[in-house]
Amino acid sequence: MVGEVIHKQPPTMLSVMHLFQTFLHIVQVTLSFLLMLIFMTYNTWLCLAVVLGAALGYFLFGWKKSVIVDVTEHCH
Repeated sequence: MVGEVIHKQPPTMLSVMHLFQTFLHIVQVTLSFLLMLIFMTYNTWLCLAVVLGAALGYFLFGWKKSVIVDVTEHCH
């Protein structure tokens, strides 16, 4: 309906979505640290695999820019 106002409750700290986002953040940080440790072995082939994997990931998933700016995102 036109002009209908929908009142939604704001998300709480213990909401399912917030817990899921927290879990995804933990996974992201853990993988980042593991990739850093792999790179710090200074093994040429492992370093090359990390760099090429990051480049391929950006090529496949980073081609479409989001129009929504999230000021809480720290990975930019």
